[in-house]
Amino acid sequence: MEYWFEKIMALLNKYPSLHTLMLSLALVLFFYVIQKVIQFNLISKNFTIIEKNFLKKRISQYLRVLLVISLLILWFSQLQFLIVSLFAVAAAIVIALKELIMCLTGGTLVNISHTFKKGDRIDIDGIRGFVIEKNLLTTKVLEIGPERNSQQTTGDVITIPNSLMLSKSLKNESYFKGYSIKSFVFKIEDHSLAKEFENSLFELAQTLAAKYIHEAKVNISAFCEKENIIVPSVEPRTKIIIENGKDVAVLVKLPIANSDIANVEQEINRYFLKWKIKNNILSSKTKED
Repeated sequence: MEYWFEKIMALLNKYPSLHTLMLSLALVLFFYVIQKVIQFNLISKNFTIIEKNFLKKRISQYLRVLLVISLLILWFSQLQFLIVSLFAVAAAIVIALKELIMCLTGGTLVNISHTFKKGDRIDIDGIRGFVIEKNLLTTKVLEIGPERNSQQTTGDVITIPNSLMLSKSLKNESYFKGYSIKSFVFKIEDHSLAKEFENSLFELAQTLAAKYIHEAKVNISAFCEKENIIVPSVEPRTKIIIENGKDVAVLVKLPIANSDIANVEQEINRYFLKWKIKNNILSSKTKED
C-alpha cells in the first residue's frame, strides 16, 4: 500500500497538471454534494413548491459561479503561461498584418459613414481623381492632374490603400450632385489695372456660369437644407486680394459642373493670357484655389 502511495505521489509531483486536475474533480464533487444537501434540506422547510423551485435555481446558480471562480483560481498558475503565449501570438499577428487591418478598418469606415461613392471626385494626400472602384482594402481613382492646377484626367488609375482614410483628411467635391463652386486666383503685377481686370473677369464669370447656375442652386440648396447648414452664395463674384501685404491678386468664384471644370479653367486662363498681351504684361502667375 505504501508502495502505491509513493508511486502516486511521484506521479503527481512529476505532472503538476494531474494534481490540479484531481483537485478540480474533488472540487466539483464537493460543490455537487453541497448543492444536494441544501436542496434536500429545503424539502423539510415550510415553503410552497414555487418558492422551493425558485430557491433551488438560485442556489444552483450561485454555486456554479463559485465553482467557476474556484476552478479559475486553481488553474490560474497552469493557464498563465498559455494566456501569455496567446497574447504574444495575437500581438505578432497584429504587427504582421498591421497594414491589412488598417486597410480593412479604413474600408469599413468609408462604407459605414458613406464618405464617398463610385463616381465622386475626391482629393486625399495630394491624389485627386474620380472614384471608379472601391472595396474594403483599396480605392481606385482616375487621376486628375498631375499639375495641382489641372482639372483634366490623365488616364492613369491610382490605387489608394484604405489605411489612408484613417490618417489623412479627405475632400469630396461631389456632395453638390455634380456641381462645385470653384475659385481661381490671378496675380496682377500692375496694381493700377487690378480693378479693370476684376470688372472684365466678373463679366466673363457671369457668362460662363449662366448655364450652370440654376441647377447648381437647386442641388446646393437641397444639400444644405438636408444637412441643416446655411446655403452659400452661388452667384459669380470677384474680389481683390492683397498677398503678403504687397502682391495684388484677383479672385473669382463661380459654380461649375464638375464635368466641365477643365474646360472652364482653360477658358478663363486663355482670357487672362489675352488680357495680359493686350496690356503688354509679359509675366504673371495663375493658380487654382
